[in-house]
Amino acid sequence: MTLLAISVDEPDESRKFKRDYGMAFPLLFDRGAAVSRAYVGVNYDDTSIPGIVVIRRDGTIAFRQIATTKDDRLTAAQVLAEVDRTLGTTGVGATEGYAAFDRTQLRIELGGGPAGVSGVAAALVPLNRYVLVGPWFGAEPKLEVDAALALRLPLLADTAAIELIGTAGSTPWRDRNAAVRAGVWLAWTPRWAFHVDGGVAFAGSERAWFATVGLSRLIQIR
Repeated sequence: MTLLAISVDEPDESRKFKRDYGMAFPLLFDRGAAVSRAYVGVNYDDTSIPGIVVIRRDGTIAFRQIATTKDDRLTAAQVLAEVDRTLGTTGVGATEGYAAFDRTQLRIELGGGPAGVSGVAAALVPLNRYVLVGPWFGAEPKLEVDAALALRLPLLADTAAIELIGTAGSTPWRDRNAAVRAGVWLAWTPRWAFHVDGGVAFAGSERAWFATVGLSRLIQIR
């Protein structure tokens, strides 16, 4: 099976799009929208209407789905299921969801509260769509070396989430510390995300409230 993405986007735009989303298949330039008109149609401004077409070797169309919005589009798993159904093939199933949810988050956050400046550097590895774990280095307000457990509620077709993160560990000055934070996480590409958090940190008998904003670099590990 050959997979192709065809659009009226200029070649330079398609190259950037391919780099940003880590695509391994060709993106072809449909000059004059001739291919788009033949298979999926075009909008009033001659841009391609989003669609998926499965074509047999003899040139006949085995399946066609036309989408009007992002939510109408088939997932990779659904596309493979249609290929299997219409062409009688089998293959490795694709994971559902947005690519950003499958990637390790290298997080940096800065903020503060009544106790002073608050900062975080962390690496969170997804166990599934809902749970992440990893090391957490913070100053809330003291320097901390912690382990983190993050729970997230996916939103917006896996491009955003509500997060609840718990951390626990030690500082050079005290035996134990912990923190609980809640926030909103948003990926604008599968490689970059923005997040806003607020919570409370505990160190011994001390308690400090904080709020942070940050960025995540999203890296595909597996």
